[in-house]
Amino acid sequence: MKNPDRPENQDLTNGHFFHSKDDGSKIFFYDYKPIQNYRSTIYIISGITGINHRAERDIIEQLSNNENRIVVVHPRGSGYSDGKRGDVTDFSLFIKDYVDLIQQDVGYKSTQYPVFLFGHSMSCAILAAIADQLPNIQGAILVNPAYLLKKAKGMSPTFWDYVKYAAYYIFAKHTPIVNMAGNPSLIQNEDDRKEAETRMNDPLLVKYFSLYMMMEAQKMMNSICDYAKKANYPLLLLHGTNDSIVDKKGCDLIFKNWKCSNKRYELITNGSHGKSTVKLANKVIKNWLESMMEDTKLEEQC
Repeated sequence: MKNPDRPENQDLTNGHFFHSKDDGSKIFFYDYKPIQNYRSTIYIISGITGINHRAERDIIEQLSNNENRIVVVHPRGSGYSDGKRGDVTDFSLFIKDYVDLIQQDVGYKSTQYPVFLFGHSMSCAILAAIADQLPNIQGAILVNPAYLLKKAKGMSPTFWDYVKYAAYYIFAKHTPIVNMAGNPSLIQNEDDRKEAETRMNDPLLVKYFSLYMMMEAQKMMNSICDYAKKANYPLLLLHGTNDSIVDKKGCDLIFKNWKCSNKRYELITNGSHGKSTVKLANKVIKNWLESMMEDTKLEEQC
């Protein structure tokens, strides 16, 4: 159960490195500018597995719509960024890297362009924790936020997995042992199965995680409603009706607890847990971003 090492052959086209404040670790981010005078900056937030910006080009181009700048971060310990694969000494560093990078980015520091955050599944909780430390946010898009989960074939641990995990948490909690990739062959939704199979062999993504990392990520997901109660920025929440992993009741609770009154909740017919929900919601996302950019003053939006 070994994760691949940090890739040596790196495609740095439109890519840059940010040095973390705590230990100087190099954190990679991809900067997609479709035009010189873009209208907004959208930061795509990733969960602990990381993200392959090349594999997500379709989503990047959709969100950009040839008018928005898109920034994709490879979190610490994934992709081209430094850090141990599948573990971190202190989970707060995972959040801090994002906060520090965004605060120093030209898109955030400039008052000329509105700033939005985009998250999917587990990364919605990461997004909420990041946004809590960023006062200059004009809105967030949450897609199938993982708060309440269903028992999904190919993704849920077995009883014996839990027994093994308990032993590792006691004796070796920083050893990567939990397979986050699951068993893609058992996933019933065809789109999600194909995505999972592709991700499983992606060297930029992390597959095995320590019990420490998993427990901290779970704490983060459990706290998303607490962050929602403080979220003083607009929300677009999307849930795919065919999502076999995320329970809609959790999305309902997040939306209900969201502090900002400027919030929108859309159920995407036939949307699965993966990319299909985003693609099917293309018009909804475009219209929402357009309405948000009409007035970027946070106090008036909420």
